[in-house]
Amino acid sequence: MRDYLTQLLSKLPGLVTVGEATDGAQAFWLYHQMQPDVLILDLNMPRTNGLEVLRAVRKNDQSTVIIMFSADPALALRSACLRAGANFYFDKAELPSMIALCQRLQSEEQLAVV
Repeated sequence: MRDYLTQLLSKLPGLVTVGEATDGAQAFWLYHQMQPDVLILDLNMPRTNGLEVLRAVRKNDQSTVIIMFSADPALALRSACLRAGANFYFDKAELPSMIALCQRLQSEEQLAVV
């Protein structure tokens, strides 16, 4: 899914994907290295899940736009992510809505897909 998402986002003019991560630990490292304007996190990642990465980022950074992306549409997960500081939560059935949001954010944003 990550590869497919990266391909879709790469087709958006003006949007630069600055990195991809295969697990939560790498996602957090990548966030620190690249300092993206927008961070897309999968909720279910190996080693460190997306919610843990979200909480770690939000400890010191309130300005990065964080989009949580998950296969699980459960309202409880959506609520937990938004309470933890996510700006947006999309389940995989809402992929077109997430792509539309990225198009709106694309003007001068750097994007990290993890």
